Amino acid sequence: MHRCLVFLVIISVSSGTLLTNGDFEQPFTTGWQQASSGSYVVIDRATSYDPDPDHEARCEKGDGTGFACLYQTVDVPSTNLIFSCIAKVYAYDNHPTAWCGAAVRIFYMNAASTKLGETMICMRSTQNPWNDTSTRHLIIASDSLWHTYTFNVDNELTNLPGVDPSQIAKMQIALYDTCYDC
Repeated sequence: MHRCLVFLVIISVSSGTLLTNGDFEQPFTTGWQQASSGSYVVIDRATSYDPDPDHEARCEKGDGTGFACLYQTVDVPSTNLIFSCIAKVYAYDNHPTAWCGAAVRIFYMNAASTKLGETMICMRSTQNPWNDTSTRHLIIASDSLWHTYTFNVDNELTNLPGVDPSQIAKMQIALYDTCYDC
């Protein structure tokens, strides 16, 4: 059985929030874009995903092959920012050729919106091909419970030697869930 979920409560970048509707209290049409492929895709928001009364967002890609993605791209004044989110990620499959993964993805982009690198707060199945590279850093979730993830973007970029911080003009924050042959 395959199961992938990404829940996200709130995303904050810097000392203030650079994202529009980063707390998901308004419909996704305010600030967010959606993309998906395959069947059994759910991208929604509700107040019942954790015990507090606020809204959380969910991206879920069920059985099959494909992805679900909720994302927003913002201009950043510099990389001297604090990224913070409260997230719950879960990914599981039990098939030897299938794989899945759930992540909060932080893409670092230049002024032309070309992706230069990324940080992924994620959970992945054993066969998942995601790995650390010079332009990708994985922060592996320890379990499928809610956790706060906070880091200084300048410090995080030291994990990405293939990314030139001086070229970063934008960041894209995405809730992402994917599976292959599940």
